Amino acid sequence: MRRSLFSACCALMVCLTSTAQATWGFRGGVGVDKKITKGMSAGFEVRYHQSDNFQSTDRWSAGASLSKRLYRNEAKTFNVKSSVGYKFMNIYNEWSTKYKGDPEIVVEDDLEPQYYIDNNYDFNLNNAYVETRHRITASVQAAAEFGRFKISLRESYQFTHRDSAEYTKDKYRYDDNTWTIKSSTDGKSPSNTNVLRSRISMDYDIPHWKLDPFVSYEMFNGIDDSFNVEKSRITAGVEFSIQKKHNFEVAYLWQNQHDDDEPAGSFICLDYTFEF
Repeated sequence: MRRSLFSACCALMVCLTSTAQATWGFRGGVGVDKKITKGMSAGFEVRYHQSDNFQSTDRWSAGASLSKRLYRNEAKTFNVKSSVGYKFMNIYNEWSTKYKGDPEIVVEDDLEPQYYIDNNYDFNLNNAYVETRHRITASVQAAAEFGRFKISLRESYQFTHRDSAEYTKDKYRYDDNTWTIKSSTDGKSPSNTNVLRSRISMDYDIPHWKLDPFVSYEMFNGIDDSFNVEKSRITAGVEFSIQKKHNFEVAYLWQNQHDDDEPAGSFICLDYTFEF
């Protein structure tokens, strides 16, 4: 049973890796979870994300949450819980370039600035900048156990407020064998987004083995965009505990779509939570 489950997890991860985009990154988090009363707990977590093949910081965040069990049957095989949370995020936006020359000449955007300079192409360079965001979440999750299998479904509402941000824009223009560079300040106005996240996951408790495999699938539905599916992700990995207080999760995550919230690609995930 152990070999077959382990082989299945490996096969799934290999399959996901082969279909994922070339970009790799890292997502890690450290948190604490404190039991307040029976069925209620509070948590605090700090997270760090890397992207661009582990070469650049995507974000860091800090957040707090409160969860409450709403129902549990006598056999303790089915339960429903709710949670609310707040997260503060620093988002790191990399530089970007845009070709501004002859429209009849096809030139890609977001190439290295030196490429445009070497070819005497006019272009704009938006320099890297950092923006802050505030995120509030509210979710309801139902979980049922069937033997050693556990299946859960979570519906989560996510509200994100983006603060205004400024960055420097450099306009490179080539004329009469001379480059001129004009710098100006550009920026983004404050904005809000509303998303409904739907996740289904399955865990398996292997007897006499500390590593418990899991797999999950999650969809992000844009409430502001007629509930269209904006992106989805698949996660597969293992979780284990030491002395029932130190909880670890190691996983592979694949996201299919890039947006202004986070990049697409493959990610190695490592999380640790201390419960007391």
